Amino acid sequence: MLNGVNLGDELNNAQLKNQIGVNGIVTNPIKNPYEKIDRTLLIDETAISNEAVNLYQKEQDVKQFSALAMSNPEDLSHAQIIANLFEKGVSDLFSNESISALSNNQKLLNDLSL
Repeated sequence: MLNGVNLGDELNNAQLKNQIGVNGIVTNPIKNPYEKIDRTLLIDETAISNEAVNLYQKEQDVKQFSALAMSNPEDLSHAQIIANLFEKGVSDLFSNESISALSNNQKLLNDLSL
């Protein structure tokens, strides 16, 4: 009798011993994916890190630009901020005076190799 079921002579003790219990144990059927790595291959982890940082910064720039582009078009606070900067003495980089001063700056021209 097995778990309340009597199968009579169909099953003998040898068959029950083979069918009941654990047949075998497999510890890890998945092979190690890093088993066949080329040991002579050198990976520059700093370059990967720098690339990840650059991609993250680009993503943040896109998010910031999207938020700016989708902002309220009637909000003119940016014009007031620029006017306040000019009142504080910040020079306009796109004025004729600033452009001519930069074009006559020999140190800048040397740095640009012009």
